[in-house]
Parts: sequence; structure tokens; C-alpha cells
Amino acid sequence: MLRYLDRLKENHYNNEKILIIIIFIAWVIFIFSYVFLSQLINHGGLTNGYKFGGDSQYYINETKNLINGNSVEMKSRLGLYFVLAPFIYFDIPLAWFSFFQTILTGISAFCLYKITSKYFSKFAGLICLILFLFFIPIQLRNYYILTDILFIDISIITTYFIFFFKKNFFLITLICVLFLTLLRQNGIIYFLSILTALLFYLNYKKKYLFIFFYFLLFSLLAFPLLEILGYLSSNSDLVKSITERGIIYGYSFDTKSVCFNNCHSLELIKTGNTSTLLDLFNFYQTNFVNLLKLFFYKIFWLLARIRPYYSDLHNLYNLIYVIILYPSFLYGFIKRPKNNFAINVALMFAAFQILLFGITFVDWSSRFSLYFLPFIMIFSSYGISNFISFIFKKFNIAA
Repeated sequence: MLRYLDRLKENHYNNEKILIIIIFIAWVIFIFSYVFLSQLINHGGLTNGYKFGGDSQYYINETKNLINGNSVEMKSRLGLYFVLAPFIYFDIPLAWFSFFQTILTGISAFCLYKITSKYFSKFAGLICLILFLFFIPIQLRNYYILTDILFIDISIITTYFIFFFKKNFFLITLICVLFLTLLRQNGIIYFLSILTALLFYLNYKKKYLFIFFYFLLFSLLAFPLLEILGYLSSNSDLVKSITERGIIYGYSFDTKSVCFNNCHSLELIKTGNTSTLLDLFNFYQTNFVNLLKLFFYKIFWLLARIRPYYSDLHNLYNLIYVIILYPSFLYGFIKRPKNNFAINVALMFAAFQILLFGITFVDWSSRFSLYFLPFIMIFSSYGISNFISFIFKKFNIAA
């Protein structure tokens, strides 16, 4: 009997491995199809295996400055410069940079599978793997010389280290968190997510003495943290972006056209010409009501992912994904393991990203939503897996 049970487990394990291999093979075919057929896509064609975004050439020039020992202007992208440096220094074709990002995306996809399988089910893990690998907006980012896909992949891999934490993971986890901060300013949110999840954990365990020392340490670190936040904000030109760029970057809902100044009808009073923390505080305080309205508008369009200037097919694709992801996320959120440190880190990271973009920058392509969607997928996959299992049982379909 025991041998029979062991054989069943082994067969189940082998079937699971086969399914994972099939999914990754389908993903590779999907990726290669895009590479070889990209020229047929309007504005989607690759140049020698990679694609430039609006800031790509600027990042390459900054990387060259770093290699040559010159100062760089946008220090908030140092992480990208470090990754690009070997390709630029050794004159390696940037197509290999795209390949490197694609491999990293494959690794992060497997991390998502392992995370979801650990806390929900293997079936949910497979669904999460599919959701991530075949979500076109994320996969296209593998070919851009930008920070987006690196930020997404490293944040997922960092989360994997936290979910499967061991003592020898501490250093690599710390390096990953620091690297996220060097990739983009919003990388510091991961550090804040860990701190918030730690507070929840200590409160759940009723470690009130530790909570006291937690706030004591936090108060000691307040000054350097404020200095870091001040540096990041002062280099962001945030006030100008909020007052001029609109609800969706470069688009006016009033004129229904491209716009670069005064893109929304809300009256916002500038309280300074810089974006220091003090300027931002005064700006938000003075314009609280209108900024609150703007916040909800921006959150809606961030989560909806549809855009007035996208094609109907493009918007339909995004809408289908939204309809699948968000209701199933609520189910997964309710059924999640409660008071779990790693789960809370993932949730806090997604929630803080959404809040951050609601009160700060806007984008034109909804790419900022890509930073938190993989974490939504972890919980959504459990809701989807349960719905599929319900359908199977309802109609007596053999699984």
C-alpha cells in the first residue's frame, strides 16, 4: 500500500514537471514568434533584437559616462547602468541584453510558481506561471533598454527569497532590495514593505517589547531615511509632473488629444519651484481636495489599464485580463494564510506601489501597473484555480 502511495506521488510530481516544461516551451515559442514577426506589429518592430524606449539612448549615454569615470546626472538609475556597463564596455550587441532580461524573466516566473504553490496549491502555481509568462505587456518589456522588466524580475526574485527565507539568504535578499532602490526611486518601497510586514508580525505575536525597540530604531533611522527620500524627491521634478501631465501622461480628457501642459481641469496651486520634501508637503496641503480627486482618477486608470488612444482590440485584451485578475484576487486575498510575514510583504509592496503612483507620477502606457501585477497574480491564481475546480466538479469533468 505504501509503495502504491509513493508511486502515485511520484507520478503526480512527474506530471507537474511535464506541465511546467510544456508551459515554458510554449512561452519560448511565443517569445521567438514575437522576435521574428515583430516587424508586422505597428510600432512594435525590434531593431537588431532590442527596442528603444523614450529614455533608452539617455541611459546608454549615462552608462558610457559611468564607464569613462564621468559623473552621471540621473543617479536614480544607477542599477540599470551597472547591468548595462559590461554590454557597453565589451561592445556586446544589445540583443544579448534582451536575452539576459528574458532569461531573468523566466527565472522570476518560476519563482512565482514556487511562491504560489507553497501557500496555495500546485494548480494555482501553474496558473500563476501561465498568467505571468503570457501577459504580453510584461513580456514585451524584455526587449526594451529600460528599467521596467529588471525592476519587475528583481522584485519577484527578492520576494522568493523572503518566502523561502534561510539564514544564508539574508545577504542576497539585502543586495536585491538595495539594487531595486538603485533601479528606480520606488524601489525603496520594498524596504518599507518589509518594515510594515515586520510590525504586523510583531503585533500578531504580541512582542510588545520588540515593538518598542522597533519604533525606537525607526526614530533613529528617521533622519537618514528622510535624507534619502529628500534626495529622491528633489531629483524627481514631481510637482511639475503632477500639475502639468494630467491623469494619464500627455493626454487631456477635456480636449481628447495629446497634451503636455495643463492636461487636467483641476486647479492646482504651485507652492514652490522645487520638489523637496517640504515643498511636496506644502503642495499637498494646499491642494488637498483637488489632489484627492486626482488621486482617485489616477488609481482608476492605473488599475483599469485601458487608454482612450489604444485600439479597441488592445483595450479589450487589457479589459479581459482585468476582469480575470481583480475579482479572483479578492477571493485569493480572503483565503490567504493570515498573519504571514512573507504574504504581508507581497501585499504591502503591491499596495504601496498603487498608492505611490496615485499621489505621484502618471504614465501614458499603464506600464507602472506592471510593477505590482505579478503580486496580484499570486492571489488571483488561487481564485482562478478554485473556480476551474468548481466547474470541473459541477459538470463531472475528470481532472
